[in-house]
Amino acid sequence: MSTEAERLHAACERDLGDPAGWPDPTAYPNALALCIIDAIYVTGARHQTVERIVERYRGHRAGQGGDADSDGAPELLASIHGLGGPRQWASQIGNRRPTSTAKGAPLRSVALLAAAGALVELGIRTAEDLRTAAQDDDRRAAAKAAWCAVPGQQSGFTWGYLVTLAQVPGVTVDRAVAGYVAREAGTATPAAALLRAASESADWENAALHHAIWRFESGRPYQREVPA
Repeated sequence: MSTEAERLHAACERDLGDPAGWPDPTAYPNALALCIIDAIYVTGARHQTVERIVERYRGHRAGQGGDADSDGAPELLASIHGLGGPRQWASQIGNRRPTSTAKGAPLRSVALLAAAGALVELGIRTAEDLRTAAQDDDRRAAAKAAWCAVPGQQSGFTWGYLVTLAQVPGVTVDRAVAGYVAREAGTATPAAALLRAASESADWENAALHHAIWRFESGRPYQREVPA
């Protein structure tokens, strides 16, 4: 193991606690709707807030005889329109948080509608469609550009989280995780290679390590809660 990977390994042991307690990576491999909801609402929110929104959507769809865990973007769009639009969806399922602190910033439910619609316009209706599109450079670039054109998504952070949630293979390292790796390893070596080296040397699951670092960097709990 290289010196840089050793430094990263030591930092992870210091910061992340027992790997056995790392939360399982959040993913919705069969539900693009849930990927979109989680990605749009994740920034600046407590993880319990996003979980409650996801659960309310699940309950809403179950009440309609649907299954949120197999919903694609069209089903998400139908749920927004079925409740009367993004403001009503925000009141009943989401919340009233805007996409940014800028004056007049739209609600996140408005961004949700725009993001889902943009993906459908590109023929990306399901999580499998997203995984397929991500393997083609042109289609991936077009999808990312459309997503980042949605209010509040310009940085690309939520795009990276979206493809992680959809379990796109070979996904690039999240920006926050890459920042942690560069800071702790003290090198410009690609983060993916260092994460892989640190994981293999310690027999850690690479996706679990990536997720634990992401939670640590975003201020979320990085150890599972143990019932009293």
